[in-house]
Amino acid sequence: MTFGGDARVRAQGYWPDNFGIGSGNDGYTLFRGLAHGDVRVGKHIQMFVQFGAYDEISRSGGPVSTDQSLPDLQQGFLAWNGEKLSLRAGRQEMTLGTSRLIAARDSPNIRRAFDGVRAIWKQESTRVDVFAFRPVLNKSGAFDDTWDKSESLLGVYATLAPARLAPFKADLYWFGYKRDEAIFAAAEGRESRHSFGTRLFGSIKGWDWNAEAVLQTGHIGDRSIFAWTIASDTGFTFDGVPWSPRLGLKANIASGDGNPADGKLRTFNLLYPNTTYFSEASLLSPANIMDLQPTLTLRPVRGLTFVLSWNFLWKHQKEDAVYTSSPPVIPETIGTGRYIGDQIKLEGSYRLNPQWEVRAAAVHFRVGSALTQAGGTDVSFLMTSLAFRW
Repeated sequence: MTFGGDARVRAQGYWPDNFGIGSGNDGYTLFRGLAHGDVRVGKHIQMFVQFGAYDEISRSGGPVSTDQSLPDLQQGFLAWNGEKLSLRAGRQEMTLGTSRLIAARDSPNIRRAFDGVRAIWKQESTRVDVFAFRPVLNKSGAFDDTWDKSESLLGVYATLAPARLAPFKADLYWFGYKRDEAIFAAAEGRESRHSFGTRLFGSIKGWDWNAEAVLQTGHIGDRSIFAWTIASDTGFTFDGVPWSPRLGLKANIASGDGNPADGKLRTFNLLYPNTTYFSEASLLSPANIMDLQPTLTLRPVRGLTFVLSWNFLWKHQKEDAVYTSSPPVIPETIGTGRYIGDQIKLEGSYRLNPQWEVRAAAVHFRVGSALTQAGGTDVSFLMTSLAFRW
């Protein structure tokens, strides 16, 4: 039996929130505490339990669903772990690949978890995950969280890294996703969506690459779905240079709907993504979007990392909307200009030792015609956090 825990305090502010569309300045502090126990019986049996408590102060309008809860079960599962096959049933977190579509979502106070079953098969450099889940529905009381009956997720995710093809690696996956109430600019209603994806990644002689492509089909209400995305992150690290600088370029396209009257929905759905995909400010969601983001990463000393980037963003289709993390659609942006804006970010993290980590971020977003025509204004964002793990 082993025990562990995690405590974090995170303070952040927006000037203004949601690009000033229907809201003003907002600053608040989040508190999170997690404690777990891991019991191993013999060679194969495992029982893992993790409890969490969460609080928030000073958010304008009060806490949102991911902010606050009395003590509750964050994870709790039984597992059988063999040499190649593992089986797991219960409440658990899951992050796949680069967390673009499925992630534990660490930035908000309450991390994302799922209820269901999962099988993991591993042999040498090959791994296959098969799962059937419902997301956990967070409630503010004590031990009252349940699974969300309105959503479900099925999937198969395979990672292939044969030694003869090194340094090239690949992921192949399928996700089956359903929810009772979906809202997009061009459609809303009951959604059933299939995502077929592949990711190619690796590194050699200072170069690293990560390219991902996803095709989505299905239906929403009486409309058929045909959506897609292509994302890439390529860089080069100068290992022999002080601070080991890495120059990188992220380039992404996530489809939007250019003809709301044709009976089809072409807006991409990111499912359960990492909300900080573009920056810690989580201002935008990768749907109906095109962007270029040159980056510079510096590591002055062991444990200290800085990331500086300049992100330029456009709508994929002008007739569609700008999408954010919450709420998902800014309806005032339907049919506005194509240029969303650009954001400059500086993010830093310092791990003092294996237990303590300090993080900070500063983001300034300059809005373009897609937002100014909807009444949007420039946004400044600041964040600091301190985490302790044992």
